Amino acid sequence: MIQKQIDIVIPSFRLDENYLLPLIDLPKPPNWEINYYIVVDNPTVNVSASIRELAQQGAIHLFINEENLGASASRNKGIDAGRGEWILFLDDDIRADKDLLYAYAEAIEENPNEIGFIGLTDFPPANNAFTSALQIAHLTHFKIAMIKDRFTWGVTANMMYRRSAMGGLRFSSLFPKSGGGEDVDLPLRICLQHQKEFQCLKEATVIHPWWNDSTPHYDRFVRYGIGTAYLLFLHKKLTWYDFPNAVESLGLLFIFTPLFIFFLGWESWISILLAIPVIEYVVACLKVWSKGILSLTTPYYISLLKASFDLGVLKTVVKNSQLRFFMKRVNPTFSKPHHFHLNKWKIIKLCLYIGLFLGLTIG
Repeated sequence: MIQKQIDIVIPSFRLDENYLLPLIDLPKPPNWEINYYIVVDNPTVNVSASIRELAQQGAIHLFINEENLGASASRNKGIDAGRGEWILFLDDDIRADKDLLYAYAEAIEENPNEIGFIGLTDFPPANNAFTSALQIAHLTHFKIAMIKDRFTWGVTANMMYRRSAMGGLRFSSLFPKSGGGEDVDLPLRICLQHQKEFQCLKEATVIHPWWNDSTPHYDRFVRYGIGTAYLLFLHKKLTWYDFPNAVESLGLLFIFTPLFIFFLGWESWISILLAIPVIEYVVACLKVWSKGILSLTTPYYISLLKASFDLGVLKTVVKNSQLRFFMKRVNPTFSKPHHFHLNKWKIIKLCLYIGLFLGLTIG
Protein backbone atom coordinates (compact mmCIF):
# COMPACT_ATOMS: atom_id res chain seq x y z
CA MET A 1 0.00 0.00 0.00
CA ILE A 2 1.47 3.35 -1.05
CA GLN A 3 1.44 5.97 1.72
CA LYS A 4 1.52 9.09 -0.47
CA GLN A 5 -1.40 8.15 -2.64
CA ILE A 6 -4.94 9.50 -2.73
CA ASP A 7 -7.78 7.56 -4.31
CA ILE A 8 -10.57 9.90 -5.38
CA VAL A 9 -13.92 8.12 -5.55
CA ILE A 10 -16.73 9.87 -7.41
CA PRO A 11 -20.09 8.12 -7.79
CA SER A 12 -22.02 9.56 -10.71
CA PHE A 13 -25.34 9.20 -12.45
CA ARG A 14 -25.15 12.04 -14.94
CA LEU A 15 -21.45 11.75 -15.86
CA ASP A 16 -21.52 15.47 -16.61
CA GLU A 17 -18.11 16.45 -18.00
CA ASN A 18 -18.75 20.10 -17.13
CA TYR A 19 -18.29 19.13 -13.49
CA LEU A 20 -16.06 16.07 -13.77
CA LEU A 21 -13.32 17.41 -16.06
CA PRO A 22 -12.40 20.30 -13.69
CA LEU A 23 -12.18 17.78 -10.82
CA ILE A 24 -9.91 15.52 -12.86
CA ASP A 25 -7.79 18.51 -13.86
CA LEU A 26 -7.27 19.76 -10.30
CA PRO A 27 -3.62 20.74 -9.63
CA LYS A 28 -1.79 17.78 -8.08
CA PRO A 29 0.65 18.20 -5.17
CA PRO A 30 4.20 17.04 -6.02
CA ASN A 31 5.31 13.59 -4.86
CA TRP A 32 1.72 12.44 -4.55
CA GLU A 33 -0.01 9.87 -6.75
CA ILE A 34 -3.65 10.72 -7.41
CA ASN A 35 -5.99 8.08 -8.83
CA TYR A 36 -9.59 8.70 -9.90
CA TYR A 37 -12.29 6.03 -9.57
CA ILE A 38 -15.51 7.17 -11.22
CA VAL A 39 -18.38 4.75 -10.67
CA VAL A 40 -21.39 5.40 -12.90
CA ASP A 41 -24.65 4.13 -11.41
CA ASN A 42 -26.55 4.40 -14.67
CA PRO A 43 -26.32 1.52 -17.19
CA THR A 44 -27.73 3.68 -20.00
CA VAL A 45 -25.36 6.61 -19.50
CA ASN A 46 -23.93 8.37 -22.53
CA VAL A 47 -20.15 8.58 -22.02
CA SER A 48 -18.74 11.72 -23.61
CA ALA A 49 -15.71 11.50 -25.88
CA SER A 50 -13.57 13.39 -23.34
CA ILE A 51 -14.41 11.04 -20.46
CA ARG A 52 -13.98 7.97 -22.66
CA GLU A 53 -10.56 9.17 -23.83
CA LEU A 54 -9.39 9.79 -20.26
CA ALA A 55 -10.45 6.26 -19.34
CA GLN A 56 -8.65 4.77 -22.32
CA GLN A 57 -5.49 6.71 -21.45
CA GLY A 58 -5.61 5.43 -17.88
CA ALA A 59 -6.04 8.93 -16.43
CA ILE A 60 -9.20 7.74 -14.69
CA HIS A 61 -10.68 4.37 -13.77
CA LEU A 62 -14.22 4.30 -15.14
CA PHE A 63 -16.80 1.76 -13.97
CA ILE A 64 -20.36 1.57 -15.28
CA ASN A 65 -22.75 -0.48 -13.16
CA GLU A 66 -24.79 -3.01 -15.09
CA GLU A 67 -27.78 -2.07 -12.95
CA ASN A 68 -28.64 0.74 -10.56
CA LEU A 69 -26.90 -0.22 -7.29
CA GLY A 70 -27.32 3.00 -5.35
CA ALA A 71 -24.91 5.49 -3.82
CA SER A 72 -23.58 3.22 -1.08
CA ALA A 73 -22.75 0.26 -3.31
CA SER A 74 -21.19 2.53 -5.93
CA ARG A 75 -18.90 4.17 -3.39
CA ASN A 76 -17.98 0.75 -2.01
CA LYS A 77 -17.04 -0.35 -5.51
CA GLY A 78 -14.70 2.63 -5.80
CA ILE A 79 -13.18 1.90 -2.38
CA ASP A 80 -12.40 -1.70 -3.27
CA ALA A 81 -10.98 -0.78 -6.68
CA GLY A 82 -8.27 1.44 -5.16
CA ARG A 83 -5.23 0.74 -2.99
CA GLY A 84 -4.20 4.18 -1.77
CA GLU A 85 -3.91 4.81 1.97
CA TRP A 86 -6.17 7.85 1.66
CA ILE A 87 -9.63 7.91 0.05
CA LEU A 88 -11.27 11.20 -0.92
CA PHE A 89 -14.98 11.17 -1.73
CA LEU A 90 -16.32 13.88 -4.00
CA ASP A 91 -19.74 14.40 -5.58
CA ASP A 92 -20.17 14.62 -9.34
CA ASP A 93 -21.80 18.06 -9.26
CA ILE A 94 -19.41 20.19 -7.19
CA ARG A 95 -16.92 22.94 -8.00
CA ALA A 96 -13.68 22.42 -6.09
CA ASP A 97 -11.21 25.07 -4.99
CA LYS A 98 -8.08 24.78 -7.13
CA ASP A 99 -5.99 24.08 -4.00
CA LEU A 100 -8.24 21.26 -2.76
CA LEU A 101 -5.72 18.44 -3.20
CA TYR A 102 -2.90 20.58 -1.81
CA ALA A 103 -4.97 21.27 1.32
CA TYR A 104 -5.61 17.57 1.89
CA ALA A 105 -2.00 16.57 1.15
CA GLU A 106 -0.68 19.16 3.60
CA ALA A 107 -3.12 18.04 6.28
CA ILE A 108 -2.09 14.40 5.81
CA GLU A 109 1.61 15.24 6.05
CA GLU A 110 1.03 17.22 9.24
CA ASN A 111 -1.43 14.71 10.77
CA PRO A 112 -0.64 11.26 9.30
CA ASN A 113 -2.41 9.39 12.10
CA GLU A 114 -5.82 11.02 11.70
CA ILE A 115 -8.70 8.72 10.78
CA GLY A 116 -9.69 11.24 8.13
CA PHE A 117 -10.71 14.79 7.34
CA ILE A 118 -14.02 16.57 6.86
CA GLY A 119 -13.68 19.13 4.09
CA LEU A 120 -15.83 22.23 3.79
CA THR A 121 -18.80 21.84 1.46
CA ASP A 122 -20.34 25.26 0.95
CA PHE A 123 -23.35 26.51 -0.97
CA PRO A 124 -23.54 29.60 -3.19
CA PRO A 125 -25.27 32.60 -1.59
CA ALA A 126 -29.01 32.12 -1.17
CA ASN A 127 -30.81 33.44 -4.24
CA ASN A 128 -34.48 33.10 -3.23
CA ALA A 129 -36.75 32.35 -0.28
CA PHE A 130 -36.39 28.58 -0.69
CA THR A 131 -32.57 28.58 -0.59
CA SER A 132 -32.70 30.94 2.41
CA ALA A 133 -34.93 28.35 4.08
CA LEU A 134 -32.44 25.60 3.28
CA GLN A 135 -29.68 27.56 5.00
CA ILE A 136 -31.74 28.33 8.09
CA ALA A 137 -33.42 24.92 8.48
CA HIS A 138 -30.08 23.15 9.23
CA LEU A 139 -31.08 19.94 7.47
CA THR A 140 -27.79 19.37 5.63
CA HIS A 141 -24.78 20.01 7.97
CA PHE A 142 -22.75 20.77 4.85
CA LYS A 143 -20.81 23.57 6.55
CA ILE A 144 -19.75 21.57 9.60
CA ALA A 145 -16.04 22.17 8.86
CA MET A 146 -16.65 25.90 9.20
CA ILE A 147 -17.92 25.70 12.78
CA LYS A 148 -16.21 22.62 14.29
CA ASP A 149 -12.60 21.54 14.78
CA ARG A 150 -13.53 17.87 15.01
CA PHE A 151 -16.73 15.99 14.30
CA THR A 152 -18.05 12.46 13.83
CA TRP A 153 -19.25 12.73 10.24
CA GLY A 154 -19.34 14.86 7.14
CA VAL A 155 -21.11 14.74 3.80
CA THR A 156 -19.57 12.58 1.09
CA ALA A 157 -19.53 15.54 -1.29
CA ASN A 158 -16.10 16.32 0.18
CA MET A 159 -14.65 14.00 2.83
CA MET A 160 -11.44 11.99 3.21
CA TYR A 161 -10.83 8.70 5.03
CA ARG A 162 -7.64 6.87 5.96
CA ARG A 163 -8.06 3.41 4.44
CA SER A 164 -6.51 1.62 7.40
CA ALA A 165 -8.90 3.41 9.78
CA MET A 166 -11.83 2.36 7.60
CA GLY A 167 -10.61 -1.24 7.52
CA GLY A 168 -13.39 -3.60 6.46
CA LEU A 169 -16.17 -1.12 7.18
CA ARG A 170 -18.19 0.06 4.18
CA PHE A 171 -21.22 2.17 3.35
CA SER A 172 -24.40 0.30 4.27
CA SER A 173 -26.92 -0.67 1.59
CA LEU A 174 -29.72 -0.27 4.14
CA PHE A 175 -30.10 3.41 3.29
CA PRO A 176 -31.97 4.93 0.30
CA LYS A 177 -30.25 4.19 -3.01
CA SER A 178 -30.08 7.84 -3.93
CA GLY A 179 -28.44 8.73 -0.64
CA GLY A 180 -29.38 9.82 2.83
CA GLY A 181 -27.99 8.57 6.12
CA GLU A 182 -25.12 6.44 4.82
CA ASP A 183 -22.76 9.42 5.02
CA VAL A 184 -23.50 9.63 8.75
CA ASP A 185 -23.46 5.92 9.50
CA LEU A 186 -20.03 4.93 8.12
CA PRO A 187 -17.93 7.72 9.66
CA LEU A 188 -19.85 7.34 12.92
CA ARG A 189 -18.99 3.62 13.06
CA ILE A 190 -15.34 4.45 12.31
CA CYS A 191 -15.31 7.03 15.11
CA LEU A 192 -16.86 4.60 17.56
CA GLN A 193 -14.35 1.92 16.59
CA HIS A 194 -11.34 4.19 17.10
CA GLN A 195 -12.82 6.41 19.84
CA LYS A 196 -11.68 9.40 17.84
CA GLU A 197 -13.38 12.03 15.71
CA PHE A 198 -12.46 13.27 12.23
CA GLN A 199 -10.48 16.47 11.91
CA CYS A 200 -12.34 19.29 10.18
CA LEU A 201 -10.46 20.97 7.36
CA LYS A 202 -12.12 24.17 6.22
CA GLU A 203 -9.18 24.89 3.88
CA ALA A 204 -10.33 21.98 1.66
CA THR A 205 -13.30 23.70 0.06
CA VAL A 206 -15.85 22.78 -2.58
CA ILE A 207 -19.03 24.57 -3.67
CA HIS A 208 -22.18 22.49 -4.04
CA PRO A 209 -24.83 24.04 -6.30
CA TRP A 210 -28.37 24.48 -5.06
CA TRP A 211 -30.38 21.40 -5.90
CA ASN A 212 -33.10 21.51 -8.54
CA ASP A 213 -31.91 24.91 -9.83
CA SER A 214 -32.98 26.52 -6.53
CA THR A 215 -36.65 25.66 -7.07
CA PRO A 216 -38.72 24.26 -4.17
CA HIS A 217 -38.67 20.48 -3.81
CA TYR A 218 -39.14 18.14 -0.86
CA ASP A 219 -38.49 14.55 -1.97
CA ARG A 220 -34.79 14.87 -1.08
CA PHE A 221 -35.65 15.76 2.51
CA VAL A 222 -38.15 12.94 2.84
CA ARG A 223 -35.25 10.70 1.78
CA TYR A 224 -32.97 12.28 4.38
CA GLY A 225 -35.66 11.51 6.95
CA ILE A 226 -35.80 7.88 5.81
CA GLY A 227 -32.03 7.63 6.21
CA THR A 228 -32.20 9.18 9.68
CA ALA A 229 -34.80 6.59 10.73
CA TYR A 230 -32.38 3.82 9.80
CA LEU A 231 -29.72 5.58 11.87
CA LEU A 232 -32.11 5.29 14.82
CA PHE A 233 -32.41 1.55 14.24
CA LEU A 234 -28.66 1.00 13.81
CA HIS A 235 -27.40 3.21 16.63
CA LYS A 236 -29.91 2.58 19.41
CA LYS A 237 -27.51 3.65 22.17
CA LEU A 238 -27.22 7.10 20.63
CA THR A 239 -30.94 7.83 20.61
CA TRP A 240 -32.99 10.05 22.91
CA TYR A 241 -36.60 11.12 23.32
CA ASP A 242 -37.79 14.55 22.32
CA PHE A 243 -41.04 16.50 22.27
CA PRO A 244 -43.23 15.49 19.32
CA ASN A 245 -42.63 17.42 16.11
CA ALA A 246 -45.51 18.63 13.92
CA VAL A 247 -45.81 15.38 11.95
CA GLU A 248 -45.76 13.26 15.12
CA SER A 249 -48.27 15.62 16.76
CA LEU A 250 -50.66 15.22 13.84
CA GLY A 251 -50.19 11.46 14.03
CA LEU A 252 -51.08 11.44 17.73
CA LEU A 253 -54.07 13.67 17.07
CA PHE A 254 -55.50 11.24 14.51
CA ILE A 255 -54.71 8.14 16.58
CA PHE A 256 -56.48 9.54 19.64
CA THR A 257 -59.31 11.20 17.73
CA PRO A 258 -62.05 9.42 19.75
CA LEU A 259 -60.54 10.59 23.06
CA PHE A 260 -60.11 14.16 21.87
CA ILE A 261 -63.68 14.29 20.60
CA PHE A 262 -65.06 12.68 23.77
CA PHE A 263 -63.33 15.11 26.15
CA LEU A 264 -63.07 18.27 24.03
CA GLY A 265 -65.49 17.89 21.13
CA TRP A 266 -65.17 18.15 17.34
CA GLU A 267 -64.59 21.89 17.32
CA SER A 268 -61.59 21.57 19.64
CA TRP A 269 -60.21 18.67 17.56
CA ILE A 270 -60.40 20.80 14.41
CA SER A 271 -58.84 23.74 16.26
CA ILE A 272 -55.87 21.59 17.29
CA LEU A 273 -55.57 20.19 13.76
CA LEU A 274 -55.30 23.71 12.34
CA ALA A 275 -53.14 25.02 15.18
CA ILE A 276 -50.30 22.50 14.76
CA PRO A 277 -49.07 23.80 11.35
CA VAL A 278 -49.85 27.38 12.39
CA ILE A 279 -47.65 27.11 15.49
CA GLU A 280 -44.85 25.58 13.41
CA TYR A 281 -45.12 28.47 10.99
CA VAL A 282 -45.17 31.10 13.73
CA VAL A 283 -42.01 29.69 15.33
CA ALA A 284 -40.35 29.51 11.90
CA CYS A 285 -41.23 33.17 11.36
CA LEU A 286 -39.63 34.12 14.67
CA LYS A 287 -36.48 32.18 13.72
CA VAL A 288 -36.21 33.87 10.35
CA TRP A 289 -36.99 37.34 11.64
CA SER A 290 -34.40 36.95 14.41
CA LYS A 291 -31.81 36.73 11.63
CA GLY A 292 -32.97 40.03 10.16
CA ILE A 293 -34.79 38.39 7.22
CA LEU A 294 -38.22 39.97 7.06
CA SER A 295 -39.93 37.35 4.95
CA LEU A 296 -43.15 35.39 5.23
CA THR A 297 -42.25 32.96 2.45
CA THR A 298 -38.98 31.69 3.90
CA PRO A 299 -40.66 30.46 7.13
CA TYR A 300 -43.29 28.74 4.98
CA TYR A 301 -40.57 26.78 3.18
CA ILE A 302 -38.79 25.98 6.46
CA SER A 303 -42.02 24.49 7.82
CA LEU A 304 -42.47 22.34 4.71
CA LEU A 305 -38.82 21.22 4.67
CA LYS A 306 -38.97 20.16 8.32
CA ALA A 307 -42.30 18.41 7.77
CA SER A 308 -40.86 16.53 4.77
CA PHE A 309 -37.88 15.35 6.79
CA ASP A 310 -40.04 14.35 9.78
CA LEU A 311 -42.49 12.56 7.49
CA GLY A 312 -39.62 10.47 6.10
CA VAL A 313 -38.62 9.45 9.63
CA LEU A 314 -42.15 8.60 10.77
CA LYS A 315 -43.02 6.73 7.58
CA THR A 316 -39.94 4.51 7.97
CA VAL A 317 -40.56 3.89 11.67
CA VAL A 318 -44.12 2.76 10.94
CA LYS A 319 -43.19 0.78 7.81
CA ASN A 320 -40.57 -1.19 9.73
CA SER A 321 -42.84 -1.71 12.77
CA GLN A 322 -40.34 0.10 14.99
CA LEU A 323 -42.81 2.18 16.99
CA ARG A 324 -40.46 2.17 19.99
CA PHE A 325 -38.52 4.82 18.04
CA PHE A 326 -41.53 7.12 17.85
CA MET A 327 -40.49 10.57 19.18
CA LYS A 328 -36.86 9.43 19.28
CA ARG A 329 -33.92 11.30 17.74
CA VAL A 330 -30.41 10.14 16.91
CA ASN A 331 -27.38 11.84 18.42
CA PRO A 332 -24.47 11.17 16.03
CA THR A 333 -21.77 12.54 18.35
CA PHE A 334 -20.09 11.34 21.50
CA SER A 335 -22.08 13.76 23.63
CA LYS A 336 -24.53 12.22 26.09
CA PRO A 337 -28.10 12.03 24.76
CA HIS A 338 -30.33 14.48 26.61
CA HIS A 339 -34.01 13.52 26.71
CA PHE A 340 -36.53 16.31 26.12
CA HIS A 341 -33.90 19.02 26.05
CA LEU A 342 -35.11 22.58 25.66
CA ASN A 343 -34.00 25.65 23.76
CA LYS A 344 -35.69 29.01 23.32
CA TRP A 345 -37.62 27.90 20.23
CA LYS A 346 -38.96 24.80 21.96
CA ILE A 347 -39.93 26.88 24.98
CA ILE A 348 -41.84 29.30 22.74
CA LYS A 349 -43.55 26.40 20.98
CA LEU A 350 -44.38 24.75 24.30
CA CYS A 351 -45.89 27.99 25.61
CA LEU A 352 -48.03 28.31 22.48
CA TYR A 353 -49.34 24.75 22.90
CA ILE A 354 -50.04 25.31 26.60
CA GLY A 355 -51.91 28.48 25.71
CA LEU A 356 -53.90 26.59 23.08
CA PHE A 357 -54.97 23.81 25.46
CA LEU A 358 -55.82 26.26 28.24
CA GLY A 359 -57.96 28.21 25.77
CA LEU A 360 -59.76 25.04 24.66
CA THR A 361 -60.36 23.66 28.14
CA ILE A 362 -61.35 26.95 29.78
CA GLY A 363 -63.41 27.97 26.76
